Amino acid sequence: MNTKSLLYITTIARERSISAAGKKLGISQPTLSIYLSRLERSLGTDLFIREKKWLIPTPAGKIYLDTASQILEAKDQTYLAIRSLTQELEETVVIGATPLRGAVLVAQIFTQFSKRFPNVRIEIKECYMKDLRTHVIAGDVDFALGSCYDSEEEDVNFVMMYREEVILSAPSFHKLANLAVKCDNRLTPMEISRFSDSPFVLMCQGTSIRAISDSIFLAAKMKPTVVFETNNNLVLSNMIRQGAGVGLIPRSSMADSDNKIVYFSLSPRYYLGLGAIVKKGKVLSEAERYFIYLVMRQDRNNPLYTSAYSACARAIYREFENEG
Repeated sequence: MNTKSLLYITTIARERSISAAGKKLGISQPTLSIYLSRLERSLGTDLFIREKKWLIPTPAGKIYLDTASQILEAKDQTYLAIRSLTQELEETVVIGATPLRGAVLVAQIFTQFSKRFPNVRIEIKECYMKDLRTHVIAGDVDFALGSCYDSEEEDVNFVMMYREEVILSAPSFHKLANLAVKCDNRLTPMEISRFSDSPFVLMCQGTSIRAISDSIFLAAKMKPTVVFETNNNLVLSNMIRQGAGVGLIPRSSMADSDNKIVYFSLSPRYYLGLGAIVKKGKVLSEAERYFIYLVMRQDRNNPLYTSAYSACARAIYREFENEG
């Protein structure tokens, strides 16, 4: 399948610049400019408009790019299927992840990973966050993707990638709900002590979000009334929505369109670390490092995450990003 021209156009869209796309593709800017001009003339319409210094797809461009991406994806899947018939697996990497995150990662990362490591099988062991660290220490998984509050632990190393804010969620009929305002993606800041007389629904002991919740209560000199505990963020949000109490959740669990629940930033703010949990003393293989790199690259555009790369994470990112 000759899809070189489709790769040109999707790279221009991804880099938003002909010069940057040319560097990624290893071809000159004039050559790429001529290609784009000829393509637009043959289609009879512009595929990009220039906005300040960036190239932005036009409506016609979006249609073309969507089709091009589907064709490239179909090509990758076809070649992977053919290779799987003729090549034997050399390595299996078992990765621990929470159920939702595990399913999403397989869909987002598997194709790119398999292009580089066609002989490596990826297995996802799904479990709740409170069990991931146990599986890492026991050797049931090669590493796990999860969160932490304290990155310094005796038995595991934490490859820090990003930070995510912990926020307070309350039912829309709570007496303080009218103070919750969202402006430019910012939430109303609120001291946790304002909710000292409210019942709380919390994540179970052993989870990162519970560890940070307990430290928040300790700092505020609060002894909350805990009426419900769970391992599942979705269950927690549903309990809050039904009015069982208020709770602390990662900001990524926030449902923007839900009018039965409101959200506050904490004052002061608190953050969870997001990254890879690795057993002390383990040396990550190239395939494992590459998977972690793909996770970092996948998550870097998430507006709810703030980069907080540890030295190990920076080294992994540079190792593969420099390959272009």
